[in-house]
Amino acid sequence: MRTTTDRAIRPARVAAGLGAAALLLTACGPLDGPERLKADCAVVVDGSGSGSDSDDGFRAKEKLKATLPRFLADNKCKYLSYAPITSASEASSCQVPRIDIDPDSDKRSEREPLWTQTRVLAEAGAEKMLECARDRQPGSDVLGGLTRAAKVPRDGDGTFQILVVSDFEQADPGFKLSRYKLATQAERDTAVAAMVDGRNLPDLPDTTVHRVGFAMRGGKTSPEHVEQLGAFWKQLLEKEVKVDVDDGYGA
Repeated sequence: MRTTTDRAIRPARVAAGLGAAALLLTACGPLDGPERLKADCAVVVDGSGSGSDSDDGFRAKEKLKATLPRFLADNKCKYLSYAPITSASEASSCQVPRIDIDPDSDKRSEREPLWTQTRVLAEAGAEKMLECARDRQPGSDVLGGLTRAAKVPRDGDGTFQILVVSDFEQADPGFKLSRYKLATQAERDTAVAAMVDGRNLPDLPDTTVHRVGFAMRGGKTSPEHVEQLGAFWKQLLEKEVKVDVDDGYGA
């Protein structure tokens, strides 16, 4: 015979069991789709002649189209901002609005189809920025492009991820890297000091710079050129600007 006490205990046990199951499911992760995107990202594109789409250039547009989709997915970019590399990147009139790839206002539970659509728009914005950089004051103020990227809003979580599509051959009205020798540490010290002289370095805390097209001057490169240019930019970016550098997306 079931007593009143038994009837009271049984619902309590059921509730406790359901509570434990809910905790287990929560620990396993959300049930309504993938984790939301959170990262702040930017793409900086080189409009100089060395990035032309001919055999004499490093094919900036081709590299941008091949790399940006993977960059956005790998880094779980929620926001993408844009900056040009021209002869005067900071002052360039090229403007493309920042895009929210995973907008909070969209309430659909299936996020991946939304991301597919918004990433296509993000890529179109990057190509628009590249075309503008090519049309207006073409040049190669790489450091100015990073300074421009440093000024965009940062509302996401974690490390700021910047994709830079450029050969990194700095050439602006005040400094041309091609005029400097980079073979020795003393020569690189001289070049770095000349480049940063009178400039405000970009403020980029907790930032990783991903390079694509690096050292591909004239569409070609050599081990010696890659080594010397790499040592110069390592000193400038890691020691002066204090960002991490990643070449995982290749030349």
